[in-house]
Amino acid sequence: MDSKDILLAVNGVTAKWAKQRKSEERNASRASRRRDVFTRSYRTTIRDVAWEIMKQAYMEVSDGGRLVAHARQIMYASRPTILERADCETLDDNYFTQTLLPDYLAEHPNETADWNIAFDARGSLFEPHTQERVSLGTIDVRRYLQNIDEHTVDDVAATVGGATFPTAGPKNRYGAILFVEKEGFMPLFESVGLAEKFDIAIMSSKGMSSTACRELVDTLCLGDVPLFVVHDFDKAGFSIVATLSRDTRRYSFSGNVNVIDLGLRLQDIEEYQLQSEPCYYGRTNPKWNLTENGATEEEIAFLVGGWGGRGYAGRRVELNAFTSGDLLKWLENKLQAHGVTKLVPDEQTLDMAYRRAALIKVLNEKVEEVMEEAREMADGLKVNAGSLRKKVARRLKQNPRASWDQAVAEILEEAGDD
Repeated sequence: MDSKDILLAVNGVTAKWAKQRKSEERNASRASRRRDVFTRSYRTTIRDVAWEIMKQAYMEVSDGGRLVAHARQIMYASRPTILERADCETLDDNYFTQTLLPDYLAEHPNETADWNIAFDARGSLFEPHTQERVSLGTIDVRRYLQNIDEHTVDDVAATVGGATFPTAGPKNRYGAILFVEKEGFMPLFESVGLAEKFDIAIMSSKGMSSTACRELVDTLCLGDVPLFVVHDFDKAGFSIVATLSRDTRRYSFSGNVNVIDLGLRLQDIEEYQLQSEPCYYGRTNPKWNLTENGATEEEIAFLVGGWGGRGYAGRRVELNAFTSGDLLKWLENKLQAHGVTKLVPDEQTLDMAYRRAALIKVLNEKVEEVMEEAREMADGLKVNAGSLRKKVARRLKQNPRASWDQAVAEILEEAGDD
């Protein structure tokens, strides 16, 4: 047999073998796909398990609904069961706290109406003149709103305590709220007294507004208090403005909030010649989202250049592209253009404030007169420190939530009654 015959024989055998192997691989692939199709329909998802155990997890960490439960506590209580029963290897805490749990609350409003859940703070609100800061977390926001509901100034004498007239919330304190997408500008704003200069509250947040933030806006801005929004010139910035004025999956507004978009907008970028940077959107065309959230055709053309090697691409501009001086100039011009001025309350409030100031003035003068006499009286007291220590310890045992100095004051008050 010559070499040609040998080669033909080998090719014939290997061809049959290759054909057989390809057939086996195709059949195996078909069988595998068939198994996947039938198996997939019976796989248990994270959402399936979460929906089954969410109530149990909440009740577990909240002591049957008696105590406040943090969203991450519910995640920890749910995670072992989810990992055991669902077709997954890990459970992302942000996915649970920012998606799964809010979805469950939205889909089960009657069941969860009384659930007291705390979500992480993602920013703060700063009041002018009072120096009060409110963290934009669930508990702090609700406490602030409750204080506004309960606040009254019926008796001038009862409000004595400082030169600043006692207020809670916007009434008689600030006429607008400035929402800034980034928290990093607060030291700059404080250094120039921006909040005090315009009598506005400044709310800053890390990215998208939280549910607690929208709840706060929903309550504070239902009257004549507008919400001015400052954001980066990008897709997320336009979305931030939208979430502060439209109902979403996570929050529905009870009324119409007067949201005013200060920018950044394309006109601002051109006026101040701000530096842009490239951005990428992936394979989803962002134009429809930008249109829905109020971007103009010219702005969309700037933000979305077209399809690139990594998907849709374009340019964006951050607020940080401003110098500090230009940012303040731009922002103050915007506020002035929208008629933001110093707040002057009504005549009844001014009358009350004047009488209160007069009362404080007289009291301060009287305090100076009696201070020396009072100090002599206090220095002359005979105190049995050992006996006092025992009384304080006994009182704290009776009331563990009291402080030692509170106990001393109560003991002194009772001694004066004898």
